[in-house]
Formats: sequence, C-alpha cells, structure tokens
Amino acid sequence: MVHSRELLFLGTCFGRQEAHRRTQDVLYVALKGSLRLRTGRGRPTTVRTCLVPTGLWIDESILSTSQAVVAVYFLAPFSQDHPALASLMAEALPGIFCNHPHEDDVVSAMVEVRRQPDISVGTALSRVREPLFPDHVRNLEFREYDPRVVHVARRIRESLTANMTLAELAEEVHLSESRLEKLFKEQAGLPVTQYRMRYRVFISTIIMALGYSVTEAALLAGFSSSAHLSRCYRAINGITPSATFLQPPYVHAVLAPSAYRLVEPLLESQSVV
Repeated sequence: MVHSRELLFLGTCFGRQEAHRRTQDVLYVALKGSLRLRTGRGRPTTVRTCLVPTGLWIDESILSTSQAVVAVYFLAPFSQDHPALASLMAEALPGIFCNHPHEDDVVSAMVEVRRQPDISVGTALSRVREPLFPDHVRNLEFREYDPRVVHVARRIRESLTANMTLAELAEEVHLSESRLEKLFKEQAGLPVTQYRMRYRVFISTIIMALGYSVTEAALLAGFSSSAHLSRCYRAINGITPSATFLQPPYVHAVLAPSAYRLVEPLLESQSVV
C-alpha cells in the first residue's frame, strides 16, 4: 500500500532477508512467528514489533525476519511518527525499540487490512494507525525540524529529474554546502545524495506498481539504467525490484491517489500515460 509519504507492506509468507542500510524509519511487525533481535548485552531475544531508525545497517546479527511473516511500515519522513512510537516502546539498542504496548491490536488490524484486497489506502492506514498511536501521543510534537532542511527535502522531491546540486540547494536556504550537508544528515538521518536516491527508489516503486517495467521505471525516476536502479533498490530494500514485482510471490499493490499524483507528471512528460 503506497501513499505519497508512507508505504505499508503486508507479507503473506516467510521472506528472504539480505543485509542493507535503512534509508527510512521503519516499523517491523511479525504477523506470524517472531522477529529475532539482538539486545544491548549481545543476547538475542524474540519480539513481535521493532522500530528501526534511518541510517542503520540491518543484517541477521542485529535483526532477523526470516522466521516471521512480516509487515513493514515505512514511516513518513520529517513526521512525528518515529519519536511518537519510540516514546511507547522499549529501547533494545541505541535507536532501536521493541515491544509496542498494543502489538496484539496492531497485528489484528494489519491482518484485517490484508484480508481486504479492495480496501482504500487511506482507510487501511487509518485502521493500522489507530492502535499504533494511542490518543495520548497523537498530535504531540516530539521533534522540531529545521524549516531549511524541510525546504531542501521538498526541492529534492520536486526536482527529481533536474538533479539540483548541493551548491544550488544550499544557496536557496542561505547555508554553506558543508553546513547544509551536516544539518540535513542530523535531521533526515541521511546525506542529501542518499535522500535523493531513496526518493527515486520510492518513485520507481510507484511506477512499477502501475505495471511499467524495471527499465521504464528506472529511466522515469532518474536512474541511468535498469541495472543502476536494481543496485540502488537492493541497497535500500535488501531485495531487487524484479524479485518484488516480477517473481512469485506476487505483490498486490494498492496506490493512493496521492501516490499516483507524484508520478503523473513524469509519465505525461514521456507520453507513456
């Protein structure tokens, strides 16, 4: 399920896992089975929910999802979602949290949504978010984001094919390149270049979900080739786009209108609508 700022994957079977670096705050939920997480003392423990921050390298020595049917909720960047969830969960390692207090209700909501293939993305996310974010944390501001960083992130999204340089972005917010790079990484968890790559992968995901090939998605999202997209996609998600969209088990993709609007100008510019 793809929204303009969020993505929710609801698994139906045990999946393979490859080491990769997270480029977005993610909540893992074991819909069946359990996740295996290393604790602060180095000992593994089993959990059903795990919150992982942007920038963290994930492999089986830290978090193993191989014994679980997993839901993966990619949280909206520059939102209060990650700090709100962190306030509810127990810290297992620096930046990694586990054991959501209402995880039974979270799992039930996700399974119910998975059983309704025709449900709208908005309705699905509302149902999932209700147990995830109890009343006492909704609408609270846990973290303040620098408006200059938010502006740069928006310009990156708006100028995907223009590929604005760091110097051009820094000039727009009246910062030096080094200061912008440092501030952006502090707040987004990623350097500017990696944030741009993450967003291009996200856009390519939407395009492929609409039925376009990996090659078409790569060129429309600003990659030099399908191989370039595949490398970046694998680095971010731990799987290749062909494994996601072209091979069993097939993904049933549901797009919100807001997600389609993100790619509509790209499709129109190439006359492939």
